[in-house]
Amino acid sequence: MTELHKTLEEQKLASDEREKQSELQGLLCGCLQVIIQKLGSSEPTKVVFMQYADQIMGLFLRVFACRLATVHEEAMLAIGALAYASGPDFSKYMAEFFKYLEMGLQNFEEYQVCAVTVGVVGDICRALEDKILPYCDGIMTQLLKDLSSNQLHRSVKPPIFSCFGDIALAIGENFEKYLMYAMPMLQSAAELSAHAAGADDEMIDYTNSLRNGILEAYSGILQGDDVVMKTAIGVLGDLADTLGSNAGSLIQQSLSVKDFLNECLSSEDHMIKESAEWAKLAISRAISV
Repeated sequence: MTELHKTLEEQKLASDEREKQSELQGLLCGCLQVIIQKLGSSEPTKVVFMQYADQIMGLFLRVFACRLATVHEEAMLAIGALAYASGPDFSKYMAEFFKYLEMGLQNFEEYQVCAVTVGVVGDICRALEDKILPYCDGIMTQLLKDLSSNQLHRSVKPPIFSCFGDIALAIGENFEKYLMYAMPMLQSAAELSAHAAGADDEMIDYTNSLRNGILEAYSGILQGDDVVMKTAIGVLGDLADTLGSNAGSLIQQSLSVKDFLNECLSSEDHMIKESAEWAKLAISRAISV
């Protein structure tokens, strides 16, 4: 912490010195990330570590204020570790940190920073649960813009779908208002991944990561209220119908999806049950192909 503070205090450096300084800052953020993960993993050391959490977060926020993308990636990863260690207490940092979170999600040029930021959103959702709600409109708006952009590197898009699942798990039925925007995106991605036959190895790997992201999104979304259940189980059937055998194996591997299907099949709501029967039929066809 002392060494990182020193780098932030140094002013008016030559360009080559500034480059060395930013490299050092990145290494120090990476080192702090490992320390946070280690000390935050057990209750006795976590109690001691949390005494320094405010100071550490203050240093990370100063790093972001420097606006150096290479350091931002390391600082973001460290903040993800801090959120995991802090749990719900991380909410006190969100008001000041949110602008940098948005900047990361908007960083199309340094797409690795964008990808790391998407992952940190998931970390924060797991830490804060429904305390993330005040920031969800801004986060979802930016994630949907990212998915729609042709400028953003495609490798960032599968984690965004996974992030939908993290947000849905955190806020439960409050995710309902985002369904009308998220579901078409999931369906379009499923249709895209269905046309990967004859592709090269790189495209096949991307397609598989896309499918996993889609299923992880459903795994989170599927645990909402009845309105979410009706929509989600219907689209799950459409997904299996669109992807065919490509979806069958993935659905078989996903216990949360199978549990959700069984829950819908036993529902007293006839519309949910009817949609679940259709989804079961589509999944059975996909598996048997």
